[in-house]
Amino acid sequence: MGSYASTKNEESERLMKYGFVVYGNLKPEIRPGEDLKKKMEQVKADAEKNGFTMKYWGHPYGVSEDIVVVYKSEKGLAEYFSWTPKNYPFTGSRTNLVIIP
Repeated sequence: MGSYASTKNEESERLMKYGFVVYGNLKPEIRPGEDLKKKMEQVKADAEKNGFTMKYWGHPYGVSEDIVVVYKSEKGLAEYFSWTPKNYPFTGSRTNLVIIP
């Protein structure tokens, strides 16, 4: 019975999808507009190479940060933190993890 439960747990974890909601502040040298769009396209390509799909990015309302990025992946927190790009056009990022049913 123990092996069935652990197999069921492993299968369940493998089938889970995660959302990563990342907030940050734009670096001073990054200008909103085409400059930011170009940088975010680079981040998106890097994310895809590492198993993360950038779903959205934009400017949040009601929080102190001025940019938000949403990723989707079957990879968990350990993989996210080992990948987190060093070339983000923003700093001081905070991440919320959500489970996607």
